[in-house]
Amino acid sequence: MEIKELLLKTAFACMSCDGDIADEEVELLKEMAKTNLFGEIDINTEFARLVQEINQKGKRFLKQYISELADAELTEDEEIKIADVAVKTIRADNVIQFSEIKFFKVIREHLTHVSDKTLLEKVENIDEQYLAKDIIA
Repeated sequence: MEIKELLLKTAFACMSCDGDIADEEVELLKEMAKTNLFGEIDINTEFARLVQEINQKGKRFLKQYISELADAELTEDEEIKIADVAVKTIRADNVIQFSEIKFFKVIREHLTHVSDKTLLEKVENIDEQYLAKDIIA
């Protein structure tokens, strides 16, 4: 999978992981598309397809995304972009839910080339709660 597709899927997965796609998240996606972050992908067509896919698959969609992320061979810079898109999307609606932080932590597990220190330096608005280890009961 190309990085541009993976970035778009990252944004969509982070939008939908809390069970609600907020208008602010959709607007952010459109703004990201204007910067050519997703390349030549038709954002409206792909967004509609992703909505249909998550409605059909539910949680399996998110598991499939994580599997695709795990299989991707990414550089450190690409991993930073993935984290940046994820954090921006999670923060877009100004409501950060536990499920979103938890989902980011799952993403983080698969970003193996970048350190927490580098993420804190290079990803805007990321803080320790995104990187803190959870207590395992």
